[in-house]
Amino acid sequence: MKLRSTFVLAIIAVLIATAAACGSSSKSNATGIAKITPSETIFSFDDLTNVRFKKGKTFDVEGLTGATSAYWGFWGIDPNDRKEYEARFYPTHADAVEFGTSFAEERTGPDAIIKTGEGSWEEGAKEARACTRSAGGDSSNCRISKYGDYVIYGNMVLVCQGRDSQTALEQCAALLKQVDPASASNGS
Repeated sequence: MKLRSTFVLAIIAVLIATAAACGSSSKSNATGIAKITPSETIFSFDDLTNVRFKKGKTFDVEGLTGATSAYWGFWGIDPNDRKEYEARFYPTHADAVEFGTSFAEERTGPDAIIKTGEGSWEEGAKEARACTRSAGGDSSNCRISKYGDYVIYGNMVLVCQGRDSQTALEQCAALLKQVDPASASNGS
């Protein structure tokens, strides 16, 4: 009986340790890029265009609390393999984190809210939709976000294309490495 009690306690201890490890957060994820990185640099859209980012659209920031500007566009090291991004700019890093996080979370991942009339900020919802067609199907499902995740780097919220979080964060890291080469030493 004593051996059984010791065994049960050992299993409980392992489960608690595992749960604690899973619940802890690290500065960066599997891609090595930090989800939120403070920077004293105040970035602007010019920082993106300087690395051949192509603007597809300028969004109206009314309703995007605290933002000064927002854009949808394309970038890729290979000009024939560009990915889509939303870039949102705020006056400061603190503003980007405080006001931009909830909007970015709403637009990204498998639970993204991109249906017209349901999101907190409607601008760009159409561009965020990825349409898929089931095998042999004759209709498309356009309720999936093409943006797998986002990063906040300084005063910029960068929403990145990718089928999942890891792929999207790899796209974010690649662009940020070009925009701010120092980002490579900050975990990306």
